[in-house]
Amino acid sequence: MVKTVKNRALKSLLLPLAAATGLSLSQQAFSFSDVLETSSVKSPKAVESLLLDVKKLSGGRLVAAGERGHILYSDDHGKSWIQADVPVIVNIISAHFVSDSIGWAVGHDGVVLKTADGGATWFRQFDGFKANEQTLVQREEFVADLESKLEEASDDEIEDLEYALEEAQFSLEDAQFDVEGGSTKPFLDVWFKDENNGIIVGAYGQMFKTTDGGATWNNVADQLDNPDRFHLNSIEQIQPGSLVVVGEAGLIMRSADNGDTWETLESPYEGSLFGAVSTRQLNGLLVYGLRGNVFRSSDFGDSWEEIEVNTEQTLNSGSAFKDGTIMLVGNNGVVLKSYDSGRNFTTTVREDRSSLVGITESMEGGIVLVGQDGLYLALPNAE
Repeated sequence: MVKTVKNRALKSLLLPLAAATGLSLSQQAFSFSDVLETSSVKSPKAVESLLLDVKKLSGGRLVAAGERGHILYSDDHGKSWIQADVPVIVNIISAHFVSDSIGWAVGHDGVVLKTADGGATWFRQFDGFKANEQTLVQREEFVADLESKLEEASDDEIEDLEYALEEAQFSLEDAQFDVEGGSTKPFLDVWFKDENNGIIVGAYGQMFKTTDGGATWNNVADQLDNPDRFHLNSIEQIQPGSLVVVGEAGLIMRSADNGDTWETLESPYEGSLFGAVSTRQLNGLLVYGLRGNVFRSSDFGDSWEEIEVNTEQTLNSGSAFKDGTIMLVGNNGVVLKSYDSGRNFTTTVREDRSSLVGITESMEGGIVLVGQDGLYLALPNAE
């Protein structure tokens, strides 16, 4: 049964990245191939297991995802949950829906799942093996192209081409290592503009795009200004056409053309960022991450203001609700709430101090939280 909390936000969890960079205990007995070929086991305790994301569909259905391939859905505003049919047992980190029926979910082992029935059943579209193979082919072709150019280069071009070739060969060695290692790199977030065009981001600077609803994915990471391959932890639409990616070491990238091109911004913080959320104002956004760091921009990342919050707990997830309220949640039960577009926050801490990783609003106006101990429902206007 889902735990119900009155006038409180909900439960907490590990940071998404920490959860995404190591195998759960349940997966250690399997090879990488096994976890992608073994269906998730249905259990009445799935609602109390580690859950990493929760989304509200336009029609009101709620979908939550987490460890061991657990995906659950609710059609009664979070009061009861049904476990979906999922073909893998890897941790599912994030989900995104473009309609009441069509959605995607991503997670460990580079898995990409798709649903056509609102999250009740899922099938695998892509995985870490395919991602590694595609990256290897691209790197091989790039090295071959540079070698060809070097043979015909003028004296003025040789030095730059030799440097570029050396860097490309290092990247090729990394790709060869990844193929030998298996499907070890997780995808951490997913966003779709519509039923055809989408982007997935992940550990070690992974970014793949699709223009055919996920039937094929193309590696576009080499188009990013991310030479150190910092983890890309989250992708968020701030307003139509405008996207933000945040990641390791304070990485912030923005796109004004639905992800066709990206610009790396000067960051106000050198630690990892785990999410971004729109302030619901033109060009307004918040980014947040380690040690309670929150930064606000009113010009789409051209400048930043640090927001003081009364916590040093890592913040894992955030959401802007239809009434304008912004909530951020994090480790050890911390819950931040703003009523003024993110300029100021009140901070509360849940008594059980269980870590929170995902948050959304139900159609009834309640708050649904997921995290370390599963699903929680906060009822509106309750004592």
